[in-house]
Amino acid sequence: MQRQTRQLGRSGTMTRGEKRALESNGDDEEMHGEAKRPKVPALASVIVEALKVDSLQKLCSSLEPILRRVKLKD
Repeated sequence: MQRQTRQLGRSGTMTRGEKRALESNGDDEEMHGEAKRPKVPALASVIVEALKVDSLQKLCSSLEPILRRVKLKD
């Protein structure tokens, strides 16, 4: 498969076979910096995670005395 490249000619339109020059300005760097910023989780997912942790802690606290008794019997 052959890749088509284009570049602005005299008339301001792109022609086949020519490559466009790389433009570097400060705006592109700012946009890339924002894209690399870590994403903050949604409130709903934070709430769900907190509920999972809470229910797991309740389960462990209720199982702890049972496990202690089983261990003492051995």
